[in-house]
Amino acid sequence: MKASAGTVLPFPCASRSAGRRALRKELLRALRASGSPVIVDFSDCGTLNHEDIDLMLKCAAQVAGRDTQLLFVSGSRATRVLLDVTRVSSLVPVFNSVTEALAYPQTGAASDAEDFLASQGQEP
Repeated sequence: MKASAGTVLPFPCASRSAGRRALRKELLRALRASGSPVIVDFSDCGTLNHEDIDLMLKCAAQVAGRDTQLLFVSGSRATRVLLDVTRVSSLVPVFNSVTEALAYPQTGAASDAEDFLASQGQEP
């Protein structure tokens, strides 16, 4: 799904094996090609496993040092806790909803991102 502020993609979690490979390729392709933010939505994921965490880290590595922004939408408290415990949330901003992620500043300036995260109760 395309949004004016970026691309919103569902996370290809392991629990949804049908089409997982295609979604994974689409996600990594979007991160390579995008100049606009890529919002990864975990809302449809019931549980996450080590393969999912590995994919999250690959996504973060894919955008490291580039102008592409990667944003995660946790979708549930359990996913949010997992992102915090694994410290993925220290690498990628995490939001509770797609609406919150779309409201994230698109300037790309580090200080603006840190200010926004602080206002949301997150550590930069």
